[in-house]
Amino acid sequence: MARALRIGLSLIIPLLLLAAWFALHSTKGAENSYIADPRWVWKNLVSLRGPLVENSLLSLRRLLTGVLVGTLLGIGAGITLGRRLWVRQLFGPTLNVLTAVPIIVLIPFFLMVLGFGEAFRVGVVATIVFLLVYQSMLSSIVDFPKRWLELAAHREKSEWQIVFQMFIPSAIPEIIRAIRLSFLFGWLAIAFAEKAVAEWPTGGLGYQILRAREQGLYDELFAAVIVLGTIAWIIDSGLGWLERIVSHQRQLPGGQQ
Repeated sequence: MARALRIGLSLIIPLLLLAAWFALHSTKGAENSYIADPRWVWKNLVSLRGPLVENSLLSLRRLLTGVLVGTLLGIGAGITLGRRLWVRQLFGPTLNVLTAVPIIVLIPFFLMVLGFGEAFRVGVVATIVFLLVYQSMLSSIVDFPKRWLELAAHREKSEWQIVFQMFIPSAIPEIIRAIRLSFLFGWLAIAFAEKAVAEWPTGGLGYQILRAREQGLYDELFAAVIVLGTIAWIIDSGLGWLERIVSHQRQLPGGQQ
């Protein structure tokens, strides 16, 4: 009963927004082409389901590959800079500057280095994920309790044991949080990257959205946005569930917190 009540409450706002959309189109849709007809959006979801699915899978593959590569590189960089002061002093300032620069500014440099292939699209996402995960990993190591490191040294633990038994487990919640945030920016990066090296009809979901906007195909645009939003919500919900489980386990007796 309580679960049904929660689900019912969570649907109130989306239903109100849908009703407002219908009302807005009925009152101003005739004079403003930007206000898409919800019924035509639904028809586009059905009629364009083939290209939508194909482009969604293509963008999702690029996104997940970029997240995987960026996460692994970010963890490695965070550990290296966290454990080696001279490496942090050498590379840290540059990485901090890159973190503050919008990814769209760097796209010409990615094109120059990686060309116009899949490596470019994946590389843009991987860079965003790398910077976010790197910061989380580095902060976790810098703030790691010194007494535990002294205890590890007393027990003569190797560097690999310290990394895989202490640093990485303690940073997992922060890494998951960074990955959740990177998916938000990753979708934007994928859209810009796909638009920069445009292909049709298999350019990717991000390109399909930007192409529909440029051509004034607002019914198709909203249909693609709904698909993207649904995929993003599913991924974020899964990562949020994983983050809650990991955080809960760390708070149990015998955990690190």
